[in-house]
Amino acid sequence: MFNSLRHLKRNKLFSFLNILGLTIGISSCWLIYRFVSYELSYEQGIPDKENIYRVLSNFKRDGQDELFGGLSRPIYFHMKQEMDGLENVVPSFRMFVAKIDIPAIAGQDAKQEEPDYLETAVINTVPSYFDMLPYKWLAGDKRTALNDPFQLVLTEKRAKYYFPNLSPREIVGKTIVYNDSLKKTVSGIVENLPFPTEFIGQEFLLLKERAEDKRLASWTNSNGADKVYILVKDKAAAEKALTEIQATVKSKWEEFKAETKPTYEYTRSINFMPIKDSHFASHMNERDADKTSLQVIYGLIGVGVFLLLLACINYINLTTAQLPQRYKEIGIRKTLGGSNKSLVLQMMTETAIIVGLATVLSAFVVQIAMLFLGDLLSEGAKTNSNPLLFIVFIAFVLLTTSVLAGFYPSWIISKVNAVDIFRNKGTVAVGQNRINLRKALIVFQFIIAQIFIVGALIVGQQLKYLVEKDMGFNKDAVILSEIPYKLFEDPNFETKKITLSNELRQIPGVEAVTMGTAPLSPDYSSSHMNYYPKGQLEPISQNIFTKVIDQEYLSFYDLKLSAGAPLLPSDTTNGYIINETAARGYGFKNPQDAIGEIIGQKGYEQRIVGVMKDFHTRDFYSNIEPLALLHSKEQLGDYGIRLSSTNRKEWPQIIEQVKSTWAKFFPEDSFTYKFYDESILAMYKKEQNLYKLTNISTGIAIIISCLGLFGLATITAFQRSKEIGIRKVLGATVSGIVGMLSKDFVKMVILAILIASPIIWWACNKWLQDFVYRIELSWIPFVLGGLFALVAALLTVSYQAIKAAKTNPVDSLRDE
Repeated sequence: MFNSLRHLKRNKLFSFLNILGLTIGISSCWLIYRFVSYELSYEQGIPDKENIYRVLSNFKRDGQDELFGGLSRPIYFHMKQEMDGLENVVPSFRMFVAKIDIPAIAGQDAKQEEPDYLETAVINTVPSYFDMLPYKWLAGDKRTALNDPFQLVLTEKRAKYYFPNLSPREIVGKTIVYNDSLKKTVSGIVENLPFPTEFIGQEFLLLKERAEDKRLASWTNSNGADKVYILVKDKAAAEKALTEIQATVKSKWEEFKAETKPTYEYTRSINFMPIKDSHFASHMNERDADKTSLQVIYGLIGVGVFLLLLACINYINLTTAQLPQRYKEIGIRKTLGGSNKSLVLQMMTETAIIVGLATVLSAFVVQIAMLFLGDLLSEGAKTNSNPLLFIVFIAFVLLTTSVLAGFYPSWIISKVNAVDIFRNKGTVAVGQNRINLRKALIVFQFIIAQIFIVGALIVGQQLKYLVEKDMGFNKDAVILSEIPYKLFEDPNFETKKITLSNELRQIPGVEAVTMGTAPLSPDYSSSHMNYYPKGQLEPISQNIFTKVIDQEYLSFYDLKLSAGAPLLPSDTTNGYIINETAARGYGFKNPQDAIGEIIGQKGYEQRIVGVMKDFHTRDFYSNIEPLALLHSKEQLGDYGIRLSSTNRKEWPQIIEQVKSTWAKFFPEDSFTYKFYDESILAMYKKEQNLYKLTNISTGIAIIISCLGLFGLATITAFQRSKEIGIRKVLGATVSGIVGMLSKDFVKMVILAILIASPIIWWACNKWLQDFVYRIELSWIPFVLGGLFALVAALLTVSYQAIKAAKTNPVDSLRDE
């Protein structure tokens, strides 16, 4: 132990570099572990999770399957009442709440809440919900707390929010009023679930079947807020239940068809998904759901392993770089009877000390890093901790790193022959094969670094493309604001919102105002619309996405018409403007042919008054789809406000004037806004996070790889010191010697670039395939990445090369 500490103290530079490299590698692995362990712990606290399934809708659109998280309400009631073989059927139907009133009680004034959609998850469910999930009851009786429509169960978090001065038992019996009319009495308080989960309900009401739930038409609806879960005995029971419910849904559709004779085709089927897979179903269309791709999880695990492996390789190279300077000490110890075992033990002890110090430092680095990583790590991942798992992880890292980093240097020491050391005056060659291994390790490090560098450049190019590509409309200098839904019942609402539009246009610095759904947004609605070509009895039907607009919309967003005319100011609907994709779908050879034709559903047909050029309505993962713009004054509630692009410094003052004008018509606190270009960028949060993670990983890989190069440059300069001395005596210049020493390193980096390039090409092509609209891979990022790696390597090596080249040849040749 003391010999190890003396050696580490005597070689402060190498000790520092070793600790630095391992600290970076362990910290990276630690952070990734925090994220991955949190994500993989979703639903892990649910008993019988292996036999719990979500019931989902699967739609077929344009030949593609689209998984939808919601369901039709009648499906739940049918499964509950008519199907055998199900251990439990649990609904979780989200209820929209505009207002919550808490009446005054002793010591607490009455208060009113306008709940946040995510924070206040009000769920309609049944008592068996609490049988499926392991809630701990703080007050109330699980058997009776949700048997009555007027009862309400709260989580501890919401109970404390509404009644901060009361204990759970005191809260039972208190009253809460929803949406002015639904008066509920608190009948139970449960603890918040102690594990990450998609069951985010905070307030629970009893679900009752409605008259419309028994209608045939209700079987064809799907609501994303209505979720159903089933508990079965085993997988065979689940398969049997799925076959039965699929047959029932198909039968109901046939009944509906016979009764209403719809002209569109119903494309929904029912799927079951294990609850343990739901969090990782990032392909599922589900609003406000926290999803994580398993591919991302596995990718991060791979990154963590590679970064820790790079740190170990770096330690091996730096440690073996010092061995030639320790050969005299090793020879003396072997001559005096020191065994290979004691030498190996000393080397492993040195490794364990360095790894231990690096692990302790990593604890501080991780805490600091979490402050700067922002939303790359969710709050749950930052606060989530399982002491037992953490201890196992740290023990695993310590053991793995110590063995990986310490084994090879220890093995080399055990192979050194004391006679050779003294015969060659302490300068035994390490051996050609071992040098080749070290070079291979350096090449491997730079392969990983090159993958990160070029990967970061390509991800950055695609992200820039997503933001800067012409989307078919003008999004610059636009702020979006919407009137809260609860204000739609405000007296004179229709007049107020139109007058507000006109007054906003008068504000200096406001260039234009429109009302309508933004061109590209995550929210959309659609329906099948029919077109009957002349002379045909059967219609052409296609799913058309619709947006509600006003007469200013086209000019505001600079949307171009291919045929027809803009919508005219009107109190009523005066026709559809469809996009070119919709026109082609109906079989029109050119846009002008569509003008005047009638499309829609029976009883809701409108003439086509215009055809516009295509623009993007959804993210770049999706094709441009058939779209119709519709003027409907009653449904307008979203504002687009374009600010003066020449007076950006005055935007804060202009927005304040907008807020003041808004307050004349609607409550001041109801005005919230967001810049449209930032909203579009937020749709690609996953890509932004990937870009940030790739950049961070690139920086770490480069630092660790360069530390490894530094070690190899050190040993090369040491072993070739006599050769350098002779060359200097014979007239070699400093630049010539630097070039000679750097040549091998440049070859290794170039070899790494050549090996890494096809790997990167394949991986990035695979990633880009998910985008319908994407960049074309070119040679530019590969060249830039290669140059960056070469420059980083040369800068690292040049220090040792210049130092060796400037050494006085007398010092290296004196012994000769």
